[in-house]
Amino acid sequence: MFAASLICVAATKAQNSADTLTHEELAEVIVAGVRAQKNAPYAVANIKKGELQKFSRSGRELPLLLTRTPGILAWGENGLGTGTVAMRIRGAAGSRINVTLDGVALNSPEDQTVFWANMNSFSALLGSVQVQRGIGTSTNGDGAFGGSISLATATPSKKPKLELSGSYGSYNTYNTGLNFSTGLLGKGFIFDGAYHETGTDGYLHGTAGRSGSYYGGLTWLGNNFQVRYKNIGNFEKTGQAWNGVVAGNSDGSLMMEGIRTYQDIYAHGLGRFNPLYESLEFDDVNRKFVKDANGNYKTSRYTMDGGSLWRRTTDNFYQNHNILSTAWKPSEHWTHNLSVHYTYGYGYYSEFRQNNKFDKFGLVATDVNGKKVKRSDFVRKKGLSQHTYGVVYNVNYRDEQWDVLGGVNLQQFRGSHFGYLTYVANRGQIQDFTGHRYYDSKARKNDYSAFAKATYHASSMLDLFADVQYRHVGYTTDGRNDKFYKQADGTFLNQILDIRATYNFWNPKAGISFHSGPHRAYASVAYAGREPERSNFTDNGKYPAPKAEHLLDAELGYQYSAPRARAGVNFYYMNYKDQFVQTGEKSDIGENLTTNIARSYRMGAEITAAWDALSCLTLEANAALSTNRIKDFDEYIDNWDDDKHPAVVHYDNSVLSFSPSAILNGFINFHYKSLEAVWHTNFVSRQYLDNTENKDRSLPRYSQTDINLSYNIGLHRTILGLKQIFLGLDLNNIFNNHYAASGWAYTAVSQSAHYTPQNRYWQLGFMPMAGFNMMGSITLRF
Repeated sequence: MFAASLICVAATKAQNSADTLTHEELAEVIVAGVRAQKNAPYAVANIKKGELQKFSRSGRELPLLLTRTPGILAWGENGLGTGTVAMRIRGAAGSRINVTLDGVALNSPEDQTVFWANMNSFSALLGSVQVQRGIGTSTNGDGAFGGSISLATATPSKKPKLELSGSYGSYNTYNTGLNFSTGLLGKGFIFDGAYHETGTDGYLHGTAGRSGSYYGGLTWLGNNFQVRYKNIGNFEKTGQAWNGVVAGNSDGSLMMEGIRTYQDIYAHGLGRFNPLYESLEFDDVNRKFVKDANGNYKTSRYTMDGGSLWRRTTDNFYQNHNILSTAWKPSEHWTHNLSVHYTYGYGYYSEFRQNNKFDKFGLVATDVNGKKVKRSDFVRKKGLSQHTYGVVYNVNYRDEQWDVLGGVNLQQFRGSHFGYLTYVANRGQIQDFTGHRYYDSKARKNDYSAFAKATYHASSMLDLFADVQYRHVGYTTDGRNDKFYKQADGTFLNQILDIRATYNFWNPKAGISFHSGPHRAYASVAYAGREPERSNFTDNGKYPAPKAEHLLDAELGYQYSAPRARAGVNFYYMNYKDQFVQTGEKSDIGENLTTNIARSYRMGAEITAAWDALSCLTLEANAALSTNRIKDFDEYIDNWDDDKHPAVVHYDNSVLSFSPSAILNGFINFHYKSLEAVWHTNFVSRQYLDNTENKDRSLPRYSQTDINLSYNIGLHRTILGLKQIFLGLDLNNIFNNHYAASGWAYTAVSQSAHYTPQNRYWQLGFMPMAGFNMMGSITLRF
């Protein structure tokens, strides 16, 4: 109602102002510092506002849209693509992908990744997205070792508008949204805003969740300048399933007998099983899991004292971004951009821990007779608070021969971590541990960088590029961590943190680009370094202390663009020193653990093609074909007989984990008048869950197909100001394939139990995706 009233007022006051083209150019100035310039020698994919707006109605998170571009994988933890979502570019995980919003770094400074559950419906707020694969051009924040994603908020509309959207689909998934703009008010002010919310029951049991985002912006437009304040907030309460569905080669409380693949799991009725929410029924007498009359395994919900059911493990997070930016073009050749930003984040998750040891929390419990009580059921609450603030400044000079851009990014982070026991079941202990704070720590990170990049137009067909960045990073953390080490007297004490690390990186880049008519060819070479993330210090466990990693990235590409056909190929070779690669294991809160690999490389080709076969029919395809290999790596394997001396196995030619050799996408786009229908088939080859290239610890190849239908109804005579109606229908995984898109692996050796490095104890976790599901949507534009 408030938005509608503002629009009514604006309709009477709107007037002509600064030229719309100038308005758009000033908006581009804000993101120019982190985006590849025209004809830059990098592998780039651009996504425009129309596609972003259409995708936003699906309720799924932005990485699922990015998978339509070469070399990107994404999946949702609940199986549907809402809430907790992760992604990889060229096999590199989220902490190796730099993400910025209007030039401001979005990656969590400690974890160095973007948690997309906190970014619900962000595509509805955006005007464009640019994906750079490889090191790419200099950017703000953590170094890009897989790629960079530059998000730009939509330019506020100079005309009054109101847009309402609603979607509903499988597993009670819904998405609602509102976007509005007052248009120009008075002498150049625009007020715009948005609210979006998604809810779902989830495909996996216990993954029901609700998340949303809100946005409010105030823009002041002048003839050659723009000042804009943006407040963007996010909230989420999402059911968790970070363990996935677990299988193994031995009996145990979390393993199914003889089940080795996700297809086996699904066939036994456990396709939606979530061990964070429920447990398998186990026959203690016969030492096996209980099955029903149909041969399916029985499960039961966790119960607390008094018989009440544990609801579910939830992640709860609130985040608020404040960005004040100005873009100024004092002359034809010069532009300036200055942004001041502050982000506050607070969150926690609550998890039921069945039959855990008191020792695991550093506690000693006794009964009335003084006898030690070893185990109980717990609910632990682990949380954090974050404050990130900084300044970004860019200046650009441009004439017929030169395009020179310089910038400075100064960012500081302050955070804290804490953990409480909010529930302890009564197992006869006389102590009351409810509310016990069992760990707390503080963290500080300063990230300061400066860059200069230049393009020299040597001729009408030839451009030369140079780019250099200096980055200084200082990270400290202290206090008590949430891990406990056994002491000589048998007690357990917290891991004490005292980390003080400083890094200085020089990141140079150079390239050349040739363009003539429909042809474009380019080559570039780049070098970069980046620091370890928090978990590399706190969770390196049996592996040595972490080192900074370095990368040399060479790219060579060709593109052809004609009125009815487009094609391109990009070759790359990425040579790593001390690359951080996922070991396949997870922490006890679902984080993918990584370690340095001394020498490794990624090499491949990314191919794109499109053909407008008819005026109403477009055929498109892209392929990412790669070889991802270890040159030198020592694997450290848990040794149950001696936890201080893990088994070590050396590798010098195995496949890097989570790095499929082929990712293929095919599209058939039929568009006639107001109707559009898109067929999308995706194929992903085998992924290894650790770095041993063992097929028993891998995800088989999979393929799935979606169909997206949309219809646009334009109204010649508006009804209550209604101008357009958009109808949409998303049919996902239409062939009902059951597959796992990600997972984890844990292995161990024990001479006493006859487990050797060649014949290990192992567990696998699978992240299953939903079978056929659908979502219908309607959008009203006023």
